[in-house]
Amino acid sequence: MIKLFRNVFILLLIPFAVSAQTVKIETILGDIVVQLRPDWAPVTVENFMNYVNDGDYNNSYVHRSVPNFVIQGGGFNFIDGVGGQVPTDSAIINESSVEHKNLRGTISMARTSSYNSATSQWFINVVDNPALNGDGVGYAVFGEVISGMDVVDAINDLQYGPIYLPTSNGNLYSLDVPYLNTKPSVMLESEAVMVSSVSRIDVFKINSGLSGLWHYHETSGSGIMLEVFPQIKKAFMAWFTYDTQLPGENVVSNVGDAGHRWLTGIGDLDLENNSITFELTSTSGGLFDNPQDTQNSEFGTYGTLTITFNNCGDAQVSYNLIEQELSNTFPIEKVVSDNIPLCEGLYNQISE
Repeated sequence: MIKLFRNVFILLLIPFAVSAQTVKIETILGDIVVQLRPDWAPVTVENFMNYVNDGDYNNSYVHRSVPNFVIQGGGFNFIDGVGGQVPTDSAIINESSVEHKNLRGTISMARTSSYNSATSQWFINVVDNPALNGDGVGYAVFGEVISGMDVVDAINDLQYGPIYLPTSNGNLYSLDVPYLNTKPSVMLESEAVMVSSVSRIDVFKINSGLSGLWHYHETSGSGIMLEVFPQIKKAFMAWFTYDTQLPGENVVSNVGDAGHRWLTGIGDLDLENNSITFELTSTSGGLFDNPQDTQNSEFGTYGTLTITFNNCGDAQVSYNLIEQELSNTFPIEKVVSDNIPLCEGLYNQISE
């Protein structure tokens, strides 16, 4: 009788490529979560995060909204009720690229007609804007909205018009300024689409801290172990089960006995969904401290197993064993939690 496998011993191989960072733009109409892409525009992301880390975007507002085009912020603020401008650092090089286009939901740096003039101002594309693309002459895309496009659309649907923006050097006349209710001649904090804060948020990502033994606490006699290798974009797995008591007085059931059951697998990493799907092969016939060959099936012929990680200590397993016509889904958790802080530290570090 085939024993149901409920726990996992897994070896993971996971790349430490340039990793995405995630920020939350908190507006008066709701939150916009943006995944930054340093692999697309490293200088631009570093520049944007400097403003985020310095708190320069806090209490700023969306000062431009053109229907079916863009919403724009990062330039003006209200501090203690007084209108002003976001303090700027030196302008950066233009990292625009035809490879990374200004599509709906992407975030880009605003600039003047001078190509290398971007400082603090950013915009989010409400529609695809091919006219903004170009190698070194377009507008540099450095991330994409992963949550909150309904908020972007809500801002873009607001009334707008020419309004003076208050600064320490007087009022600056600006077109296409969105407002909440009644159009002021000079922007008021009560009418502005305020951005209370822009901050980095920690989003779980698969990393080497997942290494260790995993199990399903309602069963015994099986296990999963995880080990992560940074340079290889593959995951390897060994999934085993064993008898917790002798099946019969005439049956030998020792560690390493030929009846000991193993499934191993290799799979690609789905980093966006924090999951790995393994093609399984069975291994049997091995004896403890014995050089005799084992019997192995071809990868994928035995079935598949997918592990989806919720965080550093919990995951979900789904498997399908073809010949046995067995399938199931169940939760697993870390057996030893000592390295959970390591895992959490790694994905926080990736986000920095």
